[in-house]
Amino acid sequence: MKRWNRTRIVVAVSLALAVCSAASACRRSGGVPNEVAGHGAAADSIEGVVRLVGVDALPQLTLALDNGSPALTLIGVESLRRVVGLRVAVAGILRGTRLTVSRFHVLAANGVPAIDGTLVRDGDTLTLVTADGKRHPLGSPSPALRAEVGHRVWISGPLDRAPVAYGVIE
Repeated sequence: MKRWNRTRIVVAVSLALAVCSAASACRRSGGVPNEVAGHGAAADSIEGVVRLVGVDALPQLTLALDNGSPALTLIGVESLRRVVGLRVAVAGILRGTRLTVSRFHVLAANGVPAIDGTLVRDGDTLTLVTADGKRHPLGSPSPALRAEVGHRVWISGPLDRAPVAYGVIE
């Protein structure tokens, strides 16, 4: 076999191993629905920390994976910019190292478990309604959090006490 053919084979095998390594971070399910909205296609579900990288003129959202694989580039959902630094589960279509996100949910903030959903008022009680329809009454929301009724927010810490932290997603 000629030397240049062996080099091409080594390069091709190396690229295939890199893609397989990145894809091994993917899994089906993980709390994120397996169907991409309206398309019936299977979705890849991946967990990691959202990062904003690049220069100011060309910022890029990425998902840092736990297994040390190269970060994935996230496209498709602008509200991911509101959860930079948080651990999330994302669902979408993975092609190479680009993940076209169809939906996501927050899992943790600075290592503290978190949940996200829409804030609604039930009389005097503030309730977080998650994407699956579950209702979580909040124990001691601040006036600032009460002002976010109708918005999608993330909240970390036990829901029966004042939140450790929270933020507005949409």
